[in-house]
Amino acid sequence: MVRAQLVSLKRPPAWGTPRTCVAIGASLALGAAGGVLTAAVSPFAGFAVILAMLLVAAVLINTQVGIVTVITIAYVLPFAVTPVPVGGVKLTFLDASLSLVLLVWILRLMANREARLMATPLDRFVLLFLGLALFSFVLGMTGVTGEAARFFMKTINSILFFFTIINCVRDRRQLEGTVKALLLGGTVAALLGLVFYFMTSAATESVLRSLRVLGYPTTGILRYIAGTTTLRAIGTSIDPNILGGMLMVVIPLGVSLVMSGSSASGRLDRRLTGLAVGVMVLCLVLTFSRSAWGGAAAGVAFLAAFRHRKLWLLLAIFAIALLLLPQGQMVLGRIEAGLTMQDRASQMRLGEYKDALRLIAMYPWFGVGFGEAPSVDVYVAASSTYLMIAQEMGLAGLAAFLATMIALFWHALRGLKRAADESWIVVQDEGLKNIQFGALAGVVAALTAGLFDHYFFNLRFPHAMAVFWLLVGLTLVAGRLGGVSSPQTS
Repeated sequence: MVRAQLVSLKRPPAWGTPRTCVAIGASLALGAAGGVLTAAVSPFAGFAVILAMLLVAAVLINTQVGIVTVITIAYVLPFAVTPVPVGGVKLTFLDASLSLVLLVWILRLMANREARLMATPLDRFVLLFLGLALFSFVLGMTGVTGEAARFFMKTINSILFFFTIINCVRDRRQLEGTVKALLLGGTVAALLGLVFYFMTSAATESVLRSLRVLGYPTTGILRYIAGTTTLRAIGTSIDPNILGGMLMVVIPLGVSLVMSGSSASGRLDRRLTGLAVGVMVLCLVLTFSRSAWGGAAAGVAFLAAFRHRKLWLLLAIFAIALLLLPQGQMVLGRIEAGLTMQDRASQMRLGEYKDALRLIAMYPWFGVGFGEAPSVDVYVAASSTYLMIAQEMGLAGLAAFLATMIALFWHALRGLKRAADESWIVVQDEGLKNIQFGALAGVVAALTAGLFDHYFFNLRFPHAMAVFWLLVGLTLVAGRLGGVSSPQTS
């Protein structure tokens, strides 16, 4: 008894253990750094550094935190930059979060001998696409500025997000958490768009100007339909077409979950999801983005054709409402103006298409790279994802992208063919199947809108590219978790 008491007296107090001392020292150092930055730079800088360090710690513990952070930033503050420059350059919040999650995943893979890469049928196609992008970048180095090089690295980072999703989202809980983050991000972005739309113009400009500390513009904030005084919803995306595109790819995912039966909806609440979809649809309409409207319609039609037949009835009701309601006439009028090339925006697009085809004819195989055009007679710009890829990466890059998408759809839809074959039994969780088809419908929406807009392959919008490749990754993850194909046995 006496010996036990002597041992307890020799034991150091809890606060004196090495781990505790390191934690206390790190906390003091972090607090001191935050205090110095608060006094020397701005109050926001100190708090930003402290929050960033806490985020780093959270991601080191759980990569799911990093994925949710990427999605939140992409939808709420897509263009925000860090107030403290790193090496003379202010990173965007998106750059930092994407790089952090990628780095943590790679370090974990290197540190854990038992960890293994998750392979998918798309890996070789995505790697080929990345390789061709790097090749075209090197070929066009003479026209690349430092800024263009930084934006190109952002593009590569966004595409690599595909591999991060494939390897970090490994179970149903993580998959559903990512889907919830997407739905919540889209809902918050839509709510911000609606609030700013219905506020007075002066109040909206005042609020958005306050984001200048995060690198947001202070002039030309509000957007109108060209040649009119009709205001368009912008949210914190600034550009209404980008806001529409970001909402457009989430809406089909939400619709797929709402249309699922209660037994297949998993832990995702259908009523809240339906409310979120309604908010996003309303904001999407007010962006007056015709490409986003078309993309959302294509995504929902894809669901109706391959997954939820009842959606055809809802689409018919929606079409009748457009024909009968006064608000619908405005929507139809804008669509008609675009199809007949009567408005200025459509005429500008037509001119861009002609110039893009001329540039592609001059540099057909590997494009002009990601810098300036090699001649003053041509320029790199087109309101089309496919033309942008062809201009910058040539027909070889466009072929690699299209091959990637074809492989995605073949892999995701082949279960339908096997289910109809008597020699196969396809066991697939219905809840995961709804997520898979919803994510794939989001890809359909993006590919459709890509015919008329370029934000899913544009160096200036890495957040849109990150969300696109996120949906591609989620499609494969949901299929991997929920689909098991095996030969039928007697």
